[in-house]
Amino acid sequence: MVTDGIFKSMTDPIRRRILQVLLQNELGVSELVCVLGAPQSTVSRHLKTLREAGLVDARQNGTSATYFPVRGQNGPDHDLRDRVLDWSATQELPAPLRSRLDDVLRSRQSDSDAFFSQVAHRWDAMRTDCFGSAFHLDALTALLPSDWTVVDVGCGTGYLLPLLAQRFANVIAVDPVDEMLDVSRERLRGEAAKHVTFRKGSATNLHIDDNQADLCIASLVLHHEPVPPDALAEFFRILKHGGRLLIIEQEAHTLSDFHEMMQDRWWGFDRQELCNQLTLAGFNECEAHDLQSVAPAKAASIDAPGLFALTGRKP
Repeated sequence: MVTDGIFKSMTDPIRRRILQVLLQNELGVSELVCVLGAPQSTVSRHLKTLREAGLVDARQNGTSATYFPVRGQNGPDHDLRDRVLDWSATQELPAPLRSRLDDVLRSRQSDSDAFFSQVAHRWDAMRTDCFGSAFHLDALTALLPSDWTVVDVGCGTGYLLPLLAQRFANVIAVDPVDEMLDVSRERLRGEAAKHVTFRKGSATNLHIDDNQADLCIASLVLHHEPVPPDALAEFFRILKHGGRLLIIEQEAHTLSDFHEMMQDRWWGFDRQELCNQLTLAGFNECEAHDLQSVAPAKAASIDAPGLFALTGRKP
C-alpha cells in the first residue's frame, strides 16, 4: 500500500536527511553524495525508495537527474505525503550537512558564473531565441490596471493588439485603411479577440465618445498626420480625466531615402517642440523618454531615424 511505503521511507535516518536537504534545494545524486557523505549506491537506493513512496521525483537533464520533493500532487495519501514533507521541513539540518550543502551550492554558483562568462557575448541572442524579443513588454503591462479601456490609434497591422487584448478588458483599434484593419483582425484569435473593437477612423476623427479611454497609444502615427496638433486635441477629447497618453515618434531627421520609402508627411519631430504641443493641447506631466532598446535589423538596407516616447496626462 502507498501508506505503508510512506511510513517505511521515514524509518531510515538517511532518507530523512535526504528529504531535509532536498527541501532546502533541488540536488543531483553526486551533490547529495557530497552533502550526506554516503556512497553513491547508498544514496541512489534510498532515492529509489523515496520515489516509490511518492515523496520525491526527478527531472532529467541529459544523462543526469535532479531530485526534488513532491508537494500538492493528487492521488492516494497525498495529504499524508504533504504532512510528512511539512514535518521534515521543520527539522533542523545538522551543522555538518548544512556546511557541506553550502559548499555544494557555492560550487554550483561558480559553475553558473563560468557559464555566463562564456556566453556573455551571445546571451541576448540566446534569450531572444528562447523567449522572443518582447516578453519584458508583456511583463511590464502587468503593472497597469486590467480594467482599463485602451485605444490603439493607427493600429495598422495590429502589432500591439495581441498584447493589449490579453492584458486589458476593452481595447479599441482604430485605423483609416480597411486593408490594415483586415490584417489586424486576422492577427487575433480565440478569447483575446473578444476584448477588441475595430473602428475605421483617423487620428483626428476617432469615432469615440468623450472621456472614454484610460490610455491612448499613438505609435508612429503623428508623422503621417497633416496637422499633428489636431490629432493631439482628439486624443485629449477621448481620454478620461486622469487618462494617459503614450506617443512613440521619430526623432527629427534628414534621411531622404527613409522618408520617401515610408511615404511620411513629416521628417520626424523635435521632442521638446512636440512636448510643448502636448501642453498646449491641455495635457500635463508631459515628458520625453529615450528608447535606447531600438536597434535596426542588421540586414536593414536603409538608415532609419531614432525613436523617442512622449507621455502626458489629462488633468
